[in-house]
Amino acid sequence: MKSFPFFLTAFLSLGTVQAQEKTKTLTVSGYLDTYYSYFTHDTDVNAFQPYTTVSSRNERFGLNVAQVGAHYDSDKIRGNLTLHWGDIARATWSEEYRAVQEANLGFRIAKDLWIDAGFFTTHIGTESFLPKNNFLSSTTVATYNEPFYQAGAKISYEGFEKLYIELWAVNGYNYFQDVNDTKSFGVLLQYRFNDVTSLTFTNLLGRESPDDFPVKQFRTYHNLYLNTQLNDKLFITLGGDMGTQSDTAGDRDKTAFMYNALATIRYQIDPRWSVTARGERFRDKEGFISGLVPGVKGEETGLDLWGLTLGGEYRPVTSGYIRGEARFLRADKDIALFSDNHNINERWELMVTLGYHLDHLFNF
Repeated sequence: MKSFPFFLTAFLSLGTVQAQEKTKTLTVSGYLDTYYSYFTHDTDVNAFQPYTTVSSRNERFGLNVAQVGAHYDSDKIRGNLTLHWGDIARATWSEEYRAVQEANLGFRIAKDLWIDAGFFTTHIGTESFLPKNNFLSSTTVATYNEPFYQAGAKISYEGFEKLYIELWAVNGYNYFQDVNDTKSFGVLLQYRFNDVTSLTFTNLLGRESPDDFPVKQFRTYHNLYLNTQLNDKLFITLGGDMGTQSDTAGDRDKTAFMYNALATIRYQIDPRWSVTARGERFRDKEGFISGLVPGVKGEETGLDLWGLTLGGEYRPVTSGYIRGEARFLRADKDIALFSDNHNINERWELMVTLGYHLDHLFNF
């Protein structure tokens, strides 16, 4: 479960409240996000820019996502089916099931206790891969390297007043189809201090190396984030990840370590206008999450960078937005991350996105 800023969920929460009062409901949803973007890093025509999944084609009008979904909910059964298309799906999703964002079914097995199974969006991460769920349309390099989807099952408990719990068993890190004969396990623990502040911890533990790989590499990945609203105008998100993988560093006899962090702050000028700033840091020296990148001397190394983003948003309607954003990424000086640039370790990004989403609740 990704974090949804509080004011962005206000529209959806109205439907949720109504859903709780009905025995059976069906919510039909739709979402569309389009863009124009510019990058200082030039690429082949229509190629995706590296380390971004939103507005990722240079000097192009494009479609980030077009999706439709249905959510059924009753006292004992629930299910989700969402189909999606666009550049985000092409850049991030499984080739075998590219159009299927989620398809899962759940049963209530006791009071406040559910079991669900199928295809899900990831339960890990501070940001969502969908622009509508974030303060900014662009996402951090950390989000780019986190899992986007997973196949498996979860048991969730909703009986505590402030604590929500999910226990997960999945095929692996960002897999619909498995690559080995083991499973990975994780949790989601969310504690709501009050109506405007929550702290969430997620993780995933398991062997991620394929069965035919020479060594068995065990990975741990942990994510922690805080969402809070300081007053009626100021919203803050703080988050970070830490991961390890055995038999990866040195001559594959040591454990590799990575981390990332982000801080996002939004100032709501009035109900329609807002500005948002974000800082990010990412370091994966061994490249077991980010992959290896070229160094200035021709060698390969892990990713090490920081970035800053500034954006403005105008909401002509509650469920629609127009956003303009500028972002600067700078990698370590020894990394030739953007080889066609004058400064090969830096990239500027500019983008404008227009998005609209709707939900309609049917009771029967």
